[in-house]
Amino acid sequence: MGKSVEEYERLVSLTAGRLFFGDIYAKSFYTLGKIAEQQGQKAKAIEHYQKFLALWKYADPGLPEVKDAKWRLAVLS
Repeated sequence: MGKSVEEYERLVSLTAGRLFFGDIYAKSFYTLGKIAEQQGQKAKAIEHYQKFLALWKYADPGLPEVKDAKWRLAVLS
């Protein structure tokens, strides 16, 4: 999982990606949250899920990741 975390952290650090690939940028936080949760890093997982939900606030609410992130955040909190 170390390599995947590195790749997703690289994605969220790219400033141009925020402009041209906002959906991928936002979903990267969701994925980082899941990885952190699997690694037992509760605080980090909460942080990533909150960031994902904040970025996705005005986007498609029917996305399964939104429902899942809200559920996971509720369980972790």
